[in-house]
Amino acid sequence: MYEEKNEVEQRTTDGTQGVSRRAFLAGGAAAGALAVAGSLLGCAPAAPKADDAPAGTGTGGGSAPAADAATGPAVPANIDKEYTTDLLIIGVGGSGMTCCVQAALNGTDFIAIEKASVIGGNANFVEGMFAIGSKFQKELGIDVTPAQIIEAEMSRGQYRQNGSMWMDLCVKSAENIDWCLEQGVLYSGTIDNYYGGLYPTFHWFKDNKSKVGFVEPMTKRLEELGATIHLETAATSLVLAGGAVAGAYAEGPEGVVKYNAKAVVLAGGGFGGNPEVIAKQGWDTEGIFVVGSPNAAGDGYRMATEAGAMDMLTDAAQSILYGIQAFPNIDFANDAQNPINGYFGIAAGGPMLWVNEYGDRFARENLTTDNLVLQCIPGKVNKANYCIFDQGYCDATFGADEAAKKMFEDSLASNSGKTLFKAESVEELAGFFGHDPAALKETVERYNELAAKGVDEDFGKPAELMVPLAGPFYIAKLTYSFFFSVGGFLVNRKRQVLDTAKEPIEGLYAIGNDGNNNYRNVYTINMPGTAFGNQVNSGREAANYIQEYLAG
Repeated sequence: MYEEKNEVEQRTTDGTQGVSRRAFLAGGAAAGALAVAGSLLGCAPAAPKADDAPAGTGTGGGSAPAADAATGPAVPANIDKEYTTDLLIIGVGGSGMTCCVQAALNGTDFIAIEKASVIGGNANFVEGMFAIGSKFQKELGIDVTPAQIIEAEMSRGQYRQNGSMWMDLCVKSAENIDWCLEQGVLYSGTIDNYYGGLYPTFHWFKDNKSKVGFVEPMTKRLEELGATIHLETAATSLVLAGGAVAGAYAEGPEGVVKYNAKAVVLAGGGFGGNPEVIAKQGWDTEGIFVVGSPNAAGDGYRMATEAGAMDMLTDAAQSILYGIQAFPNIDFANDAQNPINGYFGIAAGGPMLWVNEYGDRFARENLTTDNLVLQCIPGKVNKANYCIFDQGYCDATFGADEAAKKMFEDSLASNSGKTLFKAESVEELAGFFGHDPAALKETVERYNELAAKGVDEDFGKPAELMVPLAGPFYIAKLTYSFFFSVGGFLVNRKRQVLDTAKEPIEGLYAIGNDGNNNYRNVYTINMPGTAFGNQVNSGREAANYIQEYLAG
């Protein structure tokens, strides 16, 4: 059933990602942001049985046009192959793997399908997972309560989340560690706050790599349990029957396939790899650097809303950072690149000024100290966002390293996308992007006035970051680096997908990034390991709730 893959599609040079040391993925150590990689085992679709007669005579090219929430799921014109099972799991990343193992342990008849050529997905780039009250923490004398976790998360999310879902994660987290150990998952034994998180809740995997500690052991466990997983098979739409979800259509090596199932779990990676859905969420995608895997294309969101799920896309959270389009995209496989090039610091956090299309300052520029991904939220409503800095800040950021200095000078000269300019005066600066010269000059003068006072009376940025701007000046149009998303439609505690009346859509469940409703609008990232902890917890919960559902 499983076969060794000799060649694997890779977007990185090895399994150790520079991205893993960045706080924007830290709180998550989460679902990760990069494409699947590594030599993992996969399971190809089973050969057709004699009694598995195709339901149609198509050749795989007969899919119906894309549907939407108004018209409902698309139905292919022809079907090449048909399978029948009790449970269909769509996506075999961290949450999907967990759901598969738990379903197998429960004795549930299931088939899992995975768009990629291997299983594991973004879980390969996680480093650990959340838990409180675990055996490891007890041995180290670490005591963290659910109230500490939940209040910290709820307050930072403006109490827009469902606290009962956070409670589930907290109270089941120690059991999840024990369960993972039983399946062969390997931990290093180190528990900490992952580079500055609020509490020591981060349980590091062996060798600090989920690929080693989680994905490979869970892959082996799925082999032992005889799981049926169809690779390179992408779900295209759900099957509805009498208002309930009764399976899904997919396309893969066998052409157009219909999977008949009593229950379906959406376990995709969110929509972080799809600029069209990112734009639909309200972000300006001009010049955007999509870091996430293209496999995280929002298929779960699309299929759920086509089936009547409540659309929560504008309320979904995301891991996102400012960037400057003129700069080369960050190579996260190169761990040395971030600190020497200062890509993040030049756009946010330091002594620079943010303005919008009107030349108005709109937020304190060091929001990164509160939450690294918070930096982009205030500017989401602007038509465009810009940062202004001077030669002193440029020299401090790039001047100490020849490679970094050359990168900046080359970027200024080539000016990819015409997004980075230098000027001797603020009035000249205003002309590059059509700002009103008087308005922009007034904003810069006010900023310098506050810097001279040593106190930011307008937005409260720390005095040490309020450095007066003096020519030569630089202005850069800010774009985004988009890593991953969580949520997009409404899910309840039982992992059931809810419709617009907030009633469960019978037979439809969502887990992992697709079904993660623990965050609203802002991905808080300050509780180490919670996003991947949710991957494991939601996968187990869905399998168990579905077992009850199937039993009637």
